[in-house]
Amino acid sequence: MNQANAFEHIGAARQYEGTLRIDIKTMQAVVARSDVTRLLDHWPVDIFDISDVMKTAGNPSPVGKAWITRSGKAVMYVINGIKYVSPLAQVKGAITGERKYANVSIMREIAGAVPVLSASPVAEVAA
Repeated sequence: MNQANAFEHIGAARQYEGTLRIDIKTMQAVVARSDVTRLLDHWPVDIFDISDVMKTAGNPSPVGKAWITRSGKAVMYVINGIKYVSPLAQVKGAITGERKYANVSIMREIAGAVPVLSASPVAEVAA
């Protein structure tokens, strides 16, 4: 069985007082100020729920991870077991202030989908 991914815009990632704030329809999460540079240096970092940060007086438990993909084109987030993605160029722009925000999309796996390899008709080869 093949799987494909569908992307649906669901929120935004913004620079807020040195942190990377991830606003999703269901929650607000944050990458700590000290981890933003580590993320841009291609290290995986923890993600925290903003409400937990306030409740625990700055000692929350992580709710997910963020990292730059192997291709170097996107930032992946896994928050509470759900996969999200943002274009790396947009995240860098949001962090430097060149952009207001970076798009955040949810990744949904579609089971049984047949990947499209080409838009052209299939060529038959006679042996």
